[in-house]
Amino acid sequence: MAVLAIAGLSFGQARDENKEVLQGLDRVHVVVERLRAEIEQDGLFAGTLQKDMELKLTLAGIKVLSDDESPKLSNVTDLYMHVDAFKHAEGYTYRIQLSLMEPVFILRKSIHVTGTTFRMHDELGMTEQLSEVREEARNLLDKFIELWQAVNLQKGKAGTHP
Repeated sequence: MAVLAIAGLSFGQARDENKEVLQGLDRVHVVVERLRAEIEQDGLFAGTLQKDMELKLTLAGIKVLSDDESPKLSNVTDLYMHVDAFKHAEGYTYRIQLSLMEPVFILRKSIHVTGTTFRMHDELGMTEQLSEVREEARNLLDKFIELWQAVNLQKGKAGTHP
């Protein structure tokens, strides 16, 4: 029964040592990786998490690019969420990752590649209900938005995109 005592507990915190990377970020393309089939069968879908993200980002003042808009623009930044959840007898064990991936230029090779420029600390936890996994994903995004606001709204306005 010790597992039930820690149900719902999660670990993770926002990483802010590189939050300057968020300065001037005013648009993103949201990508949520598909979840395991057993998790989708139990009712949590990547599409639901993506809609949650898009709404929160829009309300925070970050333009969300659609799948149609993204390929037409150069230098698009992806806000990428990966949720890995495993079902077991006591419920679910999960890990949630949130990363900013964008085009970067490698000087020594003179090439453009997509790289991870910012990553939040993973959220890890155990729960009896998938709704808590969804809530933790929202909470991780809230931490990202707080960091974004700290560097972009200090001077009274969001940054601009070149």
